[in-house]
Amino acid sequence: MTQLEHLQKVILSIAKDIDELCQKNNIEYYLLGGSAIGAIRHKGFIPWDDDYDIIMDNANYEKFIHVCREQLDPEKYYLQEGLKDWPLYFSKVRLKGTVLEEVEGYVANENMKGIYIDVFKMDNVSSNPLIAWWQYVCGKYYMCYHLLERTYSSASLKKRFLLSLATPCKIPCVRKFVRRQVEKYNGKDTEYYGFFYGRTRFRSAVIKKSIFGKAVRVPFEDALLPIAEHYHEYLTQVFGDYMQLPPENQRVGLHMLSVDFGKY
Repeated sequence: MTQLEHLQKVILSIAKDIDELCQKNNIEYYLLGGSAIGAIRHKGFIPWDDDYDIIMDNANYEKFIHVCREQLDPEKYYLQEGLKDWPLYFSKVRLKGTVLEEVEGYVANENMKGIYIDVFKMDNVSSNPLIAWWQYVCGKYYMCYHLLERTYSSASLKKRFLLSLATPCKIPCVRKFVRRQVEKYNGKDTEYYGFFYGRTRFRSAVIKKSIFGKAVRVPFEDALLPIAEHYHEYLTQVFGDYMQLPPENQRVGLHMLSVDFGKY
């Protein structure tokens, strides 16, 4: 077993525990991005992938955080809640007794580097294209602020310039205003979801709720895990021809530098 295969095996064990927790508490979620591609194209992990992402709507996300605080096995896992336990807008469930050193990784505490899965959320988005675009811009702006907070650096002059524009978000009232623009439709009946905090352009960030629909379970390694009901439409909108393998020089993991599996 290679180190990457070992890492995928451990991540899958975390994913199964989180899936059991979500099923027990009626929390609906979906595999996200490369994890969703892996489920459909490879029936599991993309062979070179070194992470695992899930996503849920705002109501389920808030419930998930609450459930984890109360029910997550404290001897085995710890939760890093976005915006509270670290300055990014998503959460991580990490495995105690392990250490994963990452490319551009960030932890507020050196003792909190466990192998993890990422948990993202979607916000409700207006059906008005101009307002939806404004929500998207505010989401990206808010993300830039949090990248500043985690001292993210880049060799790209364009990226450094965009990050510098987010400096006003250090003022609490500005930050509160920007976040409110992103979240203003949560709890309301809208036609679209928005995922603004990943590497997404507007076209792939705003998706009809009907595409996600009721999650369906598909084979993922030796488990059955949930994916968008209309996963072909979802994956096509976000990735285009998702069944086409990327060039060989792009078939590399994006995160792992080194890993200590501890007893796992």
